[in-house]
Amino acid sequence: MSTIDAPETTPQVPAADAVGPLRDAGVIGVVDGTQECTTAHFWVVIIPDASVELDDLVAVDQTLPDGDVLTHYGIVTGLQRTIEGASWSSDTMRVTDETMPGETVGCAEVRVLRPCPERWVAPEPAQEVRRVEGEAERLRAMFMDETEHRLAVGLDAREQPVYVDFDFINGRKGGHVNVSGISGVATKTTSLLALMYLLFETEDGRRLLGRYVDQTRALVLSVKNEDLLHIDRPNERLDEKARRGWRILGVENPGGFSDVGLYVPPRPGSDNVVPLSETRVRPGEVTAFGWTPWEFVTQGLLSYIIADADDNQNQLSFVEQRVRAALLRWAWPAQSRPGAVVLRDPDDHPPHTFERAQRHVAARAPRQPGPDGTLISDFEDLVGFIEARFDDADPDFCGQNSQQTIAAFARRMAAMVTRLGHLIRLGVTAPTLEHQVTVVDIHALHDSAQRFVVGALVERIFREKQESGREPLRLVMLDELNKFCPSHGRSPLRELLVDIAERGRSMGVLLLGAQQHAGSVDATVIRNAAVKMVGRLDAGDLDAYRFLPAEMRERATLFVPGSMVLHQPVIPAPIPIRIPFPPFATANEEAAPAAPDPDAIDPFNLPGNG
Repeated sequence: MSTIDAPETTPQVPAADAVGPLRDAGVIGVVDGTQECTTAHFWVVIIPDASVELDDLVAVDQTLPDGDVLTHYGIVTGLQRTIEGASWSSDTMRVTDETMPGETVGCAEVRVLRPCPERWVAPEPAQEVRRVEGEAERLRAMFMDETEHRLAVGLDAREQPVYVDFDFINGRKGGHVNVSGISGVATKTTSLLALMYLLFETEDGRRLLGRYVDQTRALVLSVKNEDLLHIDRPNERLDEKARRGWRILGVENPGGFSDVGLYVPPRPGSDNVVPLSETRVRPGEVTAFGWTPWEFVTQGLLSYIIADADDNQNQLSFVEQRVRAALLRWAWPAQSRPGAVVLRDPDDHPPHTFERAQRHVAARAPRQPGPDGTLISDFEDLVGFIEARFDDADPDFCGQNSQQTIAAFARRMAAMVTRLGHLIRLGVTAPTLEHQVTVVDIHALHDSAQRFVVGALVERIFREKQESGREPLRLVMLDELNKFCPSHGRSPLRELLVDIAERGRSMGVLLLGAQQHAGSVDATVIRNAAVKMVGRLDAGDLDAYRFLPAEMRERATLFVPGSMVLHQPVIPAPIPIRIPFPPFATANEEAAPAAPDPDAIDPFNLPGNG
């Protein structure tokens, strides 16, 4: 027997000498009739020598019984090759030696992206499958032809731009972006920065921001080294391949972010306010941030001192609420000491709730400290005053709390003197969003201090946006979400971030969050992120990513740096993308050399003096 007859249901693969016209027409194969064809996926028998790769966009045209022409658009999610006619592994050798008949056949698994028009019927077996060609058809395949506000965020396997519907980021239809992946491999921070870069530094991005483009602001909370203190500088390692990729995405002259403000903590133990930075040391490059005692008391920032999830399980939050309101009632601005506080027993007995007392205290005139008033110049002064009120069993500060709980709160506050005391003092500047991108470096702070800074800054942004409209937008980029919004416990910071996830999009506060494992973050934050990106995953964490098909979850365990998968509501299947190497520096060693510092030039080293 020299040939093997194929079953009647198996589509015949065109012979090699008959595929020329098909290839000229862009056809890569036919719908496989031996595999199940559904409205969600189908298989393609690939014609000989056709070039088909993972993530290719393909289309199937068919005429329906009523005469309508339907096109199924899909994406290649799997490839396989077999020898038809071989039943055992040893048969492969026999087919190779031509002692046994057989033929090599390649097949591609395709996940349906969109039927156009929207009529959900299965593709017809044996129909020709062609590659999607041209920008117009690519947009139609990915639902972007009807999307007015699209933004290119990465490249596909064919080096073509992949878009996201910006309405699902800016709050019109959805909001927030979340990125997951293994640290150091998934490039989570870089992907979020790239998204902001494409929004702020491209013509398409600025067009999407519209008339509010110059008022849109982004806060970047840097939790890893001083790497993000250099995003305003060009990346010296940018090669021509990466430049070409950024040009495809709409960046004609890739470089650093054009409008950046940099904040770092003050150096602990220094009488003067000295910025704590090892890589940005030129005068004026960075600003030492913190809060004055007056800002700390009047803004109620004590609530973020008690920001650990465990603190709300041992009743410390009840003491904190009492002390926070009492401090505000006792507070007067210090005369001749901007930022200092005079704490004295109030004569006018303002309201006991913090929010009502805020309005009452705002009208107070400055006072000098005296016999009945204590001057507070830093956090250590404040802690000493609170301990004295506890020692006197002052009901204004102690309330009905037990002595054990009050003592535990006092110990907690004393521990915070060394952890974050240098952030609450005179002479520091609270971070503001004057620049388009503001980077606040918190990596060198204790975990408790990091939570305090995140809570203080994000709460202020959220509070200010509640008093205005949705635009201009406020973007908050925060890595290591599991540290600030864990999946268990309760804390003011966790509740704040959950509130932003649920209501922030309607107010124009958008959370760009990242974590290594989605299961370690409060499920509300992950669930409310309309746009999700996933980088390299650990094989043991796949259960938390049910929004990805099984084959994509497995594939994500092999991603290389820069490879991500994009999931957005408008497209029923995730799209793998590649983010080019960043044009902005993401570490000091990547940053192009800065211009010479005039202050560092020897004034005597003049021409002719050598």
